[in-house]
Amino acid sequence: MKYIEEKDVEKSKVKISESKIQLEKYDMYYITIPIKDGTTKKVRLFCEKGTIPDFQSELFKDYKKRYKEELNYFFIQRLYGSNGLMSKQVRDDYIYLGGEFLQNDNYLANRHMIQENGKTGQQNFNNNLFKIKMQVEAKESQQKNQNQSTLNNSGKHYCLSDVHGMYGSYMQVIKKLRHNDHLYIIGDVIDRGKDGIKIIQDIMTRQVSPNSNPQITFLLGNHEMQFLETLLIMANYGLSEKDLKNIIQRKEIKEQIEEYQSLNEDIYKEELKRCEEKYKKYDKEYQELIDVKKLSEKNLYYIGLWLTSNRGNTTIFDFFKRNIQQQNDIYEFLNNSYVVLPQQINDKDYLFVHAMPPKDINMLKSMKETGKGYRYNELSRQDYGYMLQEKKEETYKQSKECGFTTICGHTSKDGEIVRNEEKSYIRIDTGCGFNRPNSKLALYCVEDDSVQYINEKEENRNYLNR
Repeated sequence: MKYIEEKDVEKSKVKISESKIQLEKYDMYYITIPIKDGTTKKVRLFCEKGTIPDFQSELFKDYKKRYKEELNYFFIQRLYGSNGLMSKQVRDDYIYLGGEFLQNDNYLANRHMIQENGKTGQQNFNNNLFKIKMQVEAKESQQKNQNQSTLNNSGKHYCLSDVHGMYGSYMQVIKKLRHNDHLYIIGDVIDRGKDGIKIIQDIMTRQVSPNSNPQITFLLGNHEMQFLETLLIMANYGLSEKDLKNIIQRKEIKEQIEEYQSLNEDIYKEELKRCEEKYKKYDKEYQELIDVKKLSEKNLYYIGLWLTSNRGNTTIFDFFKRNIQQQNDIYEFLNNSYVVLPQQINDKDYLFVHAMPPKDINMLKSMKETGKGYRYNELSRQDYGYMLQEKKEETYKQSKECGFTTICGHTSKDGEIVRNEEKSYIRIDTGCGFNRPNSKLALYCVEDDSVQYINEKEENRNYLNR
C-alpha cells in the first residue's frame, strides 16, 4: 500500500464534509484529497458519536477560529505518511480518528482511550469494521438510489433462512414486505415446527402471483435435501408410512434402553425389561427392511437421523396427508430449486447459499462471469451436499476472492446474526424453531444492512409420530 505524503497534496483544495449516514456509535465524515498528479482520494473518517460539534453550529465555527491548526491536524495531517493513521491502521479508507474532541477547551483525540468494555476505541472500531463497512456501503447505495428516484419502483431485497416449520413467524415476515420487494429464502423452511409443508405451498402460491405478493426466490437447505433424499429412497425400495414409523419407534426405544442402562438403578429394571420386549418387535420389522426390501444400514440410519434428531417426522407425515398431485408439485418445486445463486444488488456481488460456497473454484468463477446459479437437479450429491450441510468454513475466503459476499444460514446463533469480515459472510440463522428463550427469525435487508428480528409466534410442539 502506498501512503499519501503531505507534500503531494493540494492542501488548499482539501474538502471535509459530514455524512448524513447515521451509525450507532460513530459520526462519519468524508475528506476529499486532491493529489498533485491530478487524481483525487476520498476517505471515510470516523469519530466517536457526538464528540465533534455540528459543522454548521456556532460552537464549531468558534473552534475553527480559535484552533485552526488543531482542526486541520485533526482532520487532515494525521492521515499522511508512514507514521500517519493510514499507515498505522493499514488501510487508506475507513480511518478511525479517535474519541473526544476539544474537551473543556483542550485538544484531545485519543484513539487508545479505554472504553466501557475494557477495549480501546481503536480495538472496538477494528472489531466492528466489517459491520460498519456493510452498513455504510449499503446506505450509500440506498442514497444513490434515492437520488435517482428509483427506490420506490424497485423495492428492496431481503433475506430469510431457517424458518423450520414456524408458519406464524413466517407470516409475520411476509406482512412486513411490499409487493415490489424481493425476498430470498435461503433454505430450511421445514422440520421441527409442524407447518413446513404449509410454508412451502405458500411460497409456491406466491411465486405464481407476484403482482400482489413480494417476489420470492427460494433456495434449498439441508433439511429439504434430506426430505428429497428420503422420498427417493422410499420410492426406490417401496417403503411405507408404517415402515417410517417403525424406524422412529425402534430408534426411540433403543435410546430409552441406553438411558436406563446408564442409570443402572433397580427402580428402572421393570421399565427396562418392558422396553427390551418392545425393541424386539420393532427390531424384527427393521431387519425385514434390510432382508426383504434390501435397504442398507446406511440408508436406514440416514432416514432415522432425519426423522428423529432433525425432526423430519413433522414434515413427512404432513406431506403424506396431501393428495398425489400436491405431493408431486411439492417434490418438483424442491427438485428444481436453487442450491446456490449469485445476485448483483446495487453494484455489489452476493452469493446466496444455505451453508457453504462451493468447493469447485470453477463454479464460483462461472457464477461471477455469467450471474447464473445452480439448481439441485443440476448438481452431484458431492456438490450440493457440501453446500447445504458443511460447517467447516473452508470456502468462504475462496468466495470472497472471487468478489462475493456470502449470505447464508444453517449455523445458528440464537437471537443474533453473525458477520465475518475476514471471510466476508453474513449468517442469518437466529435459531427459529428451537423454542429457546432467544430463538428468533432474522429478516436481513441487503440495501441498508439492517436486521428485523421476529420472535417465534407459536410453540414448537413437535412430538414424534407413534
